[in-house]
Amino acid sequence: MFRNMTLTVWALVLLMPMTAMAEEVVFDRIVAKINDEIITQYDLEEEMKPIYAQIGNRQLNDREKDQLAKLRKQTLERMVNDALLAQEIEKYGVVVSDDVIDKEIEKVKEERGLTDDEFLEMLKKDGVNLSEFRQKLKLIIEKQELLGYMVHSKVLVTDSEIEAEYKARRDDYVLEKLVSLAIIMLPSDVAPLEVKKRIEDGEMTFAEAAAKYSIGPNKDEGGSIGEVEWGDLADDWKDSIEGVSEGGVSSPVTVQGKESLLSPVKIVEDRLVPLEEVRDDLFKQLTEEKRNKIFEEYFDKLKQSSVIEYMD
Repeated sequence: MFRNMTLTVWALVLLMPMTAMAEEVVFDRIVAKINDEIITQYDLEEEMKPIYAQIGNRQLNDREKDQLAKLRKQTLERMVNDALLAQEIEKYGVVVSDDVIDKEIEKVKEERGLTDDEFLEMLKKDGVNLSEFRQKLKLIIEKQELLGYMVHSKVLVTDSEIEAEYKARRDDYVLEKLVSLAIIMLPSDVAPLEVKKRIEDGEMTFAEAAAKYSIGPNKDEGGSIGEVEWGDLADDWKDSIEGVSEGGVSSPVTVQGKESLLSPVKIVEDRLVPLEEVRDDLFKQLTEEKRNKIFEEYFDKLKQSSVIEYMD
């Protein structure tokens, strides 16, 4: 699991709470109990320091005071959740070696392009020493391993589920209509409306008119210019063939200074991005959704089976 971690590790490490165990020194008053573990006022205030730093010494209005109270409550809840996970890590004997932590630190330095000294300087600016960083990183990796065991391994996404999701999200995969076009570019002495009328009256086909009159491309191949997505067509081309059925003839349009006629030889609408092109993305999305759901169920049960008491 830890091999998939990215630079988000950095943010997680800096936000990771450090709680006090019951048998350790208790600072101030206890604000929460999680089984046999406690979170003290000191712990909570330490977690709130970045927020306090942003506020500075300015006076808060009532709205800001309410927001601060909500952030304080959310921070404490997060610390309680992290404490529960830490207890599960100990319960299941999840062990992360120093070698794994070393490799993860090297990855962080490599992704950020940092030398050893630059890395240590960055830790210093963030108010974290190397030992603290390693300790917090260790806990993050342990949590990844725990969730891999408790949650990820239980996630199964079948082909039928992927296909059902593809159909349910059909509108997300609709492509613009595709038009196979043919063109007749006319010399100045040939009237486009006359040629258009002769084609529509059945005197000749579009391909025959192209062979007889066109001075444009592929005149001997019906004037074919291939497939074009509707969105790629120039506005005047769109206007000329709008509403024209397959094999029909457009109103005259000027192309490269020549009066021309277009024919939508074939119109393909309701095209979809092929399932195989989005299968991997759908698999990842469905996996993540199931993973989140299983984790929520797992965590709810964990909370229900734990003794949690808030005193703040």
